[in-house]
Amino acid sequence: MSKTSALRKLVRDMLQTVTGDTYHKRPPSGAEYPYKVYRLSSVAFPNSDRDDLELEVDIWDRNPTTDPKAAEEIADQLEVLFNSTVVPQPPLFPAFFRDARFDLDDPDKALIHIQLRFQVQLHEMEE
Repeated sequence: MSKTSALRKLVRDMLQTVTGDTYHKRPPSGAEYPYKVYRLSSVAFPNSDRDDLELEVDIWDRNPTTDPKAAEEIADQLEVLFNSTVVPQPPLFPAFFRDARFDLDDPDKALIHIQLRFQVQLHEMEE
């Protein structure tokens, strides 16, 4: 398994421990709320033994009363889960650090959208 696939699987498994289904890049049509969508992007490849990446997690919920409570609870749990966390999965040793949290407006006022960003420092050890 490639390091990207292994990291994606690890992130998905971690996200699945929190309420709501988890999807990579885009949800299927008809996905049930609340759900999470994640992306991993390369930020920099410094001249070192690690890759620097960004993990972006979008939390979506639909609530006609526009009460963001469920989405906020999911976001709070994910911040705890990924903040200053090292998850050894030899040969990968990713470290996650909280970066930003945004409440985003949607034209559909019943949709609640929170975006979280985490920095990932990925170390790889040769087996």
